[in-house]
Amino acid sequence: MNTLTSQWRLALVSMLAVGLGTLAILQTTDMPELGRVFPLTAGLVAITAGLGVIAQIVLGPSNASQDASAVDFVRAGLLSVTLLIWALALNPLGFVPACAIAVVIVAVIARREPMSVRSIVFHAIAGVVLVVGFSLLLSEVLNVRLP
Repeated sequence: MNTLTSQWRLALVSMLAVGLGTLAILQTTDMPELGRVFPLTAGLVAITAGLGVIAQIVLGPSNASQDASAVDFVRAGLLSVTLLIWALALNPLGFVPACAIAVVIVAVIARREPMSVRSIVFHAIAGVVLVVGFSLLLSEVLNVRLP
């Protein structure tokens, strides 16, 4: 693929990250104080990363090997998008379903080698148990209103 085409794709994805990050931040206006920490953080990270990539494109190519970091860049991008979608899905889906789904997706993306179906099911069960426990801690012990 030619360098100009790849730079335009990177710029387009970066602008999408900035837009999604802005949307995540705008969605926090109706959330309680503690509930908006995660979407704000995910939005700010997406905006910062998107602007950083755009700045790197404008300032010129780096000296680092693009082949060595290509896989990590894709996984980092997938994780960022997952965090943004997770933050945006909290209100419509609710805390427990959105978090349980996101925990499994993050586990699949973060693992370098492919996961078996058995491993994905184990991660799903463990994720649901952790999310339910965490939500009970927040809602019952700390009296935090969850979406």
